[in-house]
This record gives sequence, structure tokens and C-alpha cells, in this order.
Amino acid sequence: MSSCPAMPHMDELPFRNDRSGAYRQMHETGRVTISDKGVYFFTYADDVEAAAKNPHVFSSKDAFAVLASPFPLIPIEVDPPEHTRYRRMLDKFFSPRSMAERDSDLRKQAGALIDALHVAGSTCDIVSDLAVPFPSQVFLSLFGLPLEDTERLIAWKDALVEVADMDSAAATPEAIALAAEMYGYVMQHITDRRQNQGSDLLSLLLADRDEGGLTDAEIVGLCFIFVIAGLDTVTAAIGFAFNALAQDTELRTRLVEDPTMIPEFVEEILRVDGPVPFIPRKTTEAVEVGGVTIPKGSTCMLGLGAANHDPERFDDVDAINPKRSNHFAFGRGPHRCLGSHLARLELRIVLEEWHKRIPHYSLAAGVPEVRWPGVTLTLERVELTLG
Repeated sequence: MSSCPAMPHMDELPFRNDRSGAYRQMHETGRVTISDKGVYFFTYADDVEAAAKNPHVFSSKDAFAVLASPFPLIPIEVDPPEHTRYRRMLDKFFSPRSMAERDSDLRKQAGALIDALHVAGSTCDIVSDLAVPFPSQVFLSLFGLPLEDTERLIAWKDALVEVADMDSAAATPEAIALAAEMYGYVMQHITDRRQNQGSDLLSLLLADRDEGGLTDAEIVGLCFIFVIAGLDTVTAAIGFAFNALAQDTELRTRLVEDPTMIPEFVEEILRVDGPVPFIPRKTTEAVEVGGVTIPKGSTCMLGLGAANHDPERFDDVDAINPKRSNHFAFGRGPHRCLGSHLARLELRIVLEEWHKRIPHYSLAAGVPEVRWPGVTLTLERVELTLG
């Protein structure tokens, strides 16, 4: 049995300006490494995939218990077979067909945001001007909440991410207060929907009795999960997509001339620059991975980003090849991202509507940097000069 090599300190990995280099450094250190906090990191695709598909040993429920949420974080906080029941209940609301029904409304919202920026020769920050507000508007539209609450939702999202960051110091009182404010907001709208049913997702979830239906607390937990896991990740993916296209005129021209390539490009940018570098799991028994024995009760980080850059799984790992797919950005196994089809729709809409209007643009400043360390890899700014 081999000893477990030490994981480089997170702050020392060059994610800020060399994400490919950070993943190479992780691969070179070992298949399984251990941090100074006793957390095990999996860096190769085969190990990440095997762990993600084995919730009996690598538990999601136990991994998120550290958040001590006062309401159930459905569906990430439960494992099969209980998780299977929740996914049967929820998947129909987040299927490709269900998401496609939202296309027209979301497309209008994206178009309005882009039109407000489209002045030839001007500059914009794609992150703050488009990538941050659009996913928040999508959440509000999906759940039938007022778009006028976008700024409030963004503030709540930032607070929830701070509260949920398992590696950060204790959340500030301001963040906790904002999280409580969002809880009251969602509960108020749940009460209203029970009296005034609509066609929005919140109404549909409340009315649905398949598999026993969801309690109010479970619906609140689902909303919180969407805000924590579904807003910053789409923001990050939009930023990475425009950063790549602004630096690759040939690829951008191909997408403009043939928009049917956009879905393939979305999949590949999610592989090359996936927003979520790691997902946590907790071992329910001792297990051997990569020649290392991991004790029961250990926290493991499954390296989704490292798996996407595994040279044993992908050729020419750093190159954007729109014909390639099968990435790890949405996870694997039973806990594969519930909102993956919605995220794909958002990314496709933004790229299609933008390139109809603004086919020519370039980086206005230096190469953007990622905010690091953090739960999500997100470019701080992507300033573009518009053609």
C-alpha cells in the first residue's frame, strides 16, 4: 500500500491565471492526495467517476451535513434509495422538453440585456453586465417571482454562497441575515401560491403529488440549492465562453456562420473551463483508491475539473474541440446536476442572441483572472470592446 502524497495548498495552485497548469500540478502530485486538513483529493477521471457512481461508499448526504442547514437541501443531501424518489419527482420539471418550453421568454430577457449593451466601439464587462443578472432573472422567471427582485436575489445569492462555503471562516452576521431574509421571501411566495396557483415552477412543485410530493421545507431547500449551485456556475460559464471566443477569432467566426455549432461549443467550454473544480463526498466505510486506503468518515473532494483535464481520458486536454463531449462539469452518477438542461439552455440562448447582434468583439484589457480560492471558478471581469 503506497503512502498518500500531500496535496499542494489550495492558495498556491495557479487557478487565478493558469487553470491548465493547476490541473497539471494536481495530476503530477498523485492520483489521490491529502491536504493539510486531512481531506482527500481525487484527480483522475476513472477515480472521480467511480466515486461519483458509488454513493453507498462516497456519500453526498454526509458530505453536506456540515452545512447544518435548518431545512433539507433537496436533492443533494440525500443518497439512494431516498434520492431516487426525489429525482423521479423532480426530473420531469427539469427535462429538456420542460426547459425548452421556457426558451421564448428567456430569449427575450437575454436579448434585452444584450441590446442595452450593444453600442459599436463601446466596452462592457460581460460578467457584471450579462453573466450575473441573466441567471438570476432565469431563476425568478422559472419560479414565477418578480424580475424587479433581481438585485435582491443577487445579494441573497452572494450571502448564501458565503454561508455555504465549507472552507471559509464563519459567515458574517450580514450574510446570515441576508440568508434569513431570502428564507422569509420564499416562504411568503409559497404561502401565496397555495392560495393562487399559477403555471410557474413553484406552483407546479406545490401541486405535484407524485411520490408523495414535496413539503414546504423541501421546496425552500430546493430553491436554496438552485441559488447556491445554479447562479454562480452559469455566470462563470458565460464568462469563460466569452473569454475564449474573444481570443479565438477563427472559432468565433465559425460559430457566427454556423450557430448549430453552439451546443457543441457549450459542452467543450464546460470541459476546458468548468465552473466547479471539486465536489465533496464523505466515506461511509474504509476504501482503497489509487493504492491509498481512505478511512471511514473521511472527506473526499472529487476533482471534476482535474478529471476534465485528465490526459488519460482526453487527448490534447487544453484545446477547445467542439466535436468532443462527455465531460464531468455536471458530475456523474445519481447526483448528476439536476439543472444541467437548464444551464445548457441558458448558455445556448446567451451565445445565440449575442452573436446575432454582436459578431465582432475583442478583449479590452489583459487576460482576465479567476477569483481564487473559492467554491466556484469565476472570472472576476471580462471586459470586451464591441465591434
